[in-house]
Amino acid sequence: MYIGEAPMKSDYLVISPKVEEAITNKLPVIAIDTACIYLGFTGGGLTLDAITKEGLGKIEAEEPDFAEIVEKIEKLIIQNGAVPATTAVIDGKIHVGLSKEERDYLRVIKKDLKKITRRDLPVALAMGEDGATTVSSTMMIAHMAGIQVVVTVGVGGVSEDHDISHDVSADLEELINNQIIVVCAGINPGSDPKKSVEYLETKGVPVIGFRTDKFFTGWREEKEHEVPIRLDEPTDIARIHAVKRSLDIIGSMLVINPASKEILDPGDFDPVKNADRMIELLSDNATLAAWIAMAISMDLDPAISNKNSKRAAKKKQEKSMSFEVWLFSIKGFAQNFDVAQLIFNNLPESEKERLRQE
Repeated sequence: MYIGEAPMKSDYLVISPKVEEAITNKLPVIAIDTACIYLGFTGGGLTLDAITKEGLGKIEAEEPDFAEIVEKIEKLIIQNGAVPATTAVIDGKIHVGLSKEERDYLRVIKKDLKKITRRDLPVALAMGEDGATTVSSTMMIAHMAGIQVVVTVGVGGVSEDHDISHDVSADLEELINNQIIVVCAGINPGSDPKKSVEYLETKGVPVIGFRTDKFFTGWREEKEHEVPIRLDEPTDIARIHAVKRSLDIIGSMLVINPASKEILDPGDFDPVKNADRMIELLSDNATLAAWIAMAISMDLDPAISNKNSKRAAKKKQEKSMSFEVWLFSIKGFAQNFDVAQLIFNNLPESEKERLRQE
């Protein structure tokens, strides 16, 4: 199945009506990794592992409302003109698009919630288990459902002790074997950022910095890491994705959208601040993912235009743009006019009116 086609039919795949309708009508849809929320945020009344200057230590943290976090991210995606498709395994079925009751259920059973990687997915389905999906399994599920963009906080990478353990995250392997765009802030703790990027380069996976030449980590002495490719427009990311698909090139794209503020030193780890920061990162990534999905839904011509024609087309669009869309764009909701137009048209009337009044 090619990305963008109708979802595959399976007794194990349950797609919510809203998500299925959006996929059928080729509207922008974002798959949300749930492991990063239900299992990745610091949480409560629990004893958690934290990376400190002294090594791996234990800390106490107050548990956030995970269902509330998911709802917040979903609302943000909707406000940016896309349809959220939060993924999880419930009672041995893959759910794409969760109801409030399902989100609350995952929160209630969190202590028994399993982390479902691509290796674990068949086992969890066969054994009727519940679980939160990681990046690798979320990518697989997105492919099954016909979704082209996945959002998360960070991806697993090549382990720090790779020379000894030879450990490579399933996230990277799925990036190599799929055709999805994954939007994240960087590489997860415990992995070597430089080796991870080099590994993806070797396997032909473009690693793209969105409006940045670097990304950052908070657990290594060398905190800044180069990004091989920089792109400043969501439409350019969508166009490269279209070219890859037109050539039937297997391999995903990793879009890194790093935090603009400095990363705290590992020794300054604070569980509450860390949870807030992860929510902020996921929110920023969800916004960018929505922009990219909106650009993909425009069905851009993969043919590369010359600079003059692109400049002329943009100038023509600027002249024909309504005041409201121009205002929407300059307020920072979207820096690309095509995407701004599409997002603005999908805003609730109350939000449109608020922008007009401003």
